[in-house]
Amino acid sequence: MSSDQLFIGVDWGTSRMRAMLCSHDRSAPSSDEVVFGDGISKLTKSPEDTLFEAITPWIKQYGKLDIVLAGMVGSNIGWKTTPYLPCPAQLSNLPNLAEVFEVQGHKVTILPGAKGTNAMGQPDLMRGEELQILGWMARHPNISHEDRLICLPGTHTKWARLHDGQLESFATSLTGELYAILKDHSILVPSPESQPQTGFQNASFLKGAKLAAQQPNGLLHILFSTRTRLISNPDELGDPASYLSGLLIGSDVKTAIDNCAKPNVIVEVIGAPALGDKYALAIENLGHTCNFTDGNDAIYSGFLAV
Repeated sequence: MSSDQLFIGVDWGTSRMRAMLCSHDRSAPSSDEVVFGDGISKLTKSPEDTLFEAITPWIKQYGKLDIVLAGMVGSNIGWKTTPYLPCPAQLSNLPNLAEVFEVQGHKVTILPGAKGTNAMGQPDLMRGEELQILGWMARHPNISHEDRLICLPGTHTKWARLHDGQLESFATSLTGELYAILKDHSILVPSPESQPQTGFQNASFLKGAKLAAQQPNGLLHILFSTRTRLISNPDELGDPASYLSGLLIGSDVKTAIDNCAKPNVIVEVIGAPALGDKYALAIENLGHTCNFTDGNDAIYSGFLAV
């Protein structure tokens, strides 16, 4: 592989760093060309030391490579602060607001995030997801100008509306973080010590997702049914953690589609397959068409696009 075709792309979030060896002659990375490290909130060393420790094997093999970074690395808790591209945004303009500098002989570029006002009239921010959206658009040039609702599941799930080739608006939901808090620090789900874990169950998840869709304004009330149904009819409930996940993701999906989408809009899910499959179940439960793109492939295509 010629080094003049290569650069390093780094998706650096709050909890995880994902670095990729990128080449313009390939549309996706191989497994040995992706390395992981600590997220911005978990660093015990400087961002520079953390990054170069992860990518040293590539530098030894290929020499000086350009490095492009996206995500929370550009936030006020990151390496260098970059601004936000305001919505509606032409995502191809991301490089125009980038921070560019040199470290150890490498050209380093930190991309900006995106900001806007969500459907609830509140300010909203993203860092990293905008590059995945750009990557999805680059992978689907024939449909990237159509109206789409993009779902990027995670700790803080993003719902982004595309219109006429632009990121028109987006909204953040705390779904993943709230699930972790309720599962591990509330009475809703028994601890592993008190009850054997059965693993994720689609049937239990869909029970929760369907109830959330039927009660779109009642999430605080239906959450407690995780406990009451477990006590009154545990066999019918199945796995309580799966049911709780269904309540939260089902509520998230219902609210996002009601607030952010046009009727019959196609939803594009971008992310990790395991979590993306859960969102697809809840989306399809509401009768919407849902397509999936692996998050690694989307972010890789985003780096190539910039």
